[in-house]
Amino acid sequence: MMLSDNLIEARRGIFTASENHRLMAGWDTPKPTRDFDEFANMYEVLKPFYQAGVRKFLVGDLKEKFEFKISTDLINKTMAVIKAEKPPEGLITYAQEKAIETFFDNDPSLQFSTVHTRNGEEREPEAMRLLAEATGLTFDNIGENQQHIITGDAGCTPDGVVMNDLDLFETGAEVKCKTPLEHAKNLLINTQEELLKHSIQHYTQVQTQMLVTDTDYWYFANYNPFAINDKLKFKHIIIYRHPEFIAVLKDRIETAAEIRDAFIEKIKKTL
Repeated sequence: MMLSDNLIEARRGIFTASENHRLMAGWDTPKPTRDFDEFANMYEVLKPFYQAGVRKFLVGDLKEKFEFKISTDLINKTMAVIKAEKPPEGLITYAQEKAIETFFDNDPSLQFSTVHTRNGEEREPEAMRLLAEATGLTFDNIGENQQHIITGDAGCTPDGVVMNDLDLFETGAEVKCKTPLEHAKNLLINTQEELLKHSIQHYTQVQTQMLVTDTDYWYFANYNPFAINDKLKFKHIIIYRHPEFIAVLKDRIETAAEIRDAFIEKIKKTL
């Protein structure tokens, strides 16, 4: 769906669900171990060198800096930790873009419509009606009434939400109205593992929505009214909260927010 001016304004400087896949490069790469006795001392010495641009270390050159026997293995294990601390380049760029949003009004020339956004704008209301019918749920804030929801530095604009008796979020929906080929590919997805494998973008979008709304499951639906066979027109699956993924997502958002804020301060100094 094309974003209204109000939604664009609400998303200013916020790490939003539809873009947060840019934070998640290498999210499942195991973190290098810090669990060795010499780590703290090695880290304290090597980190400043690395920050100063040194990339190779020789055992002989470092001997006098430690009271214990060092080795290439100790250096390599420590450097693995230091290198892993550097945020992905995509995260840095995304964070800087969010910083710039606080200094510039929306540029209409940068807002463009694709076949997917046009389809979404036209077909999402019908898709949400079909989802409500299939699930027996009442979805609020759909179509033109969509709302941007913010928790901390993260935000999302669900295609619809379900509220419980306490007026808290129970669940919500992300609807895709794609071209025939993309729609057919999405129809082949039956589990969240398959969604993650097929599209980190869609998966991060859904998991961000659960992070922001503090919910445990979300609906992922696909709709194309031009399928010849009625069974191919609409399909929905349930995606569940992925604690390990969300833990990394939260950590990446915090890192990106720090980079955003630091970049804002740099820009302010030029004023």
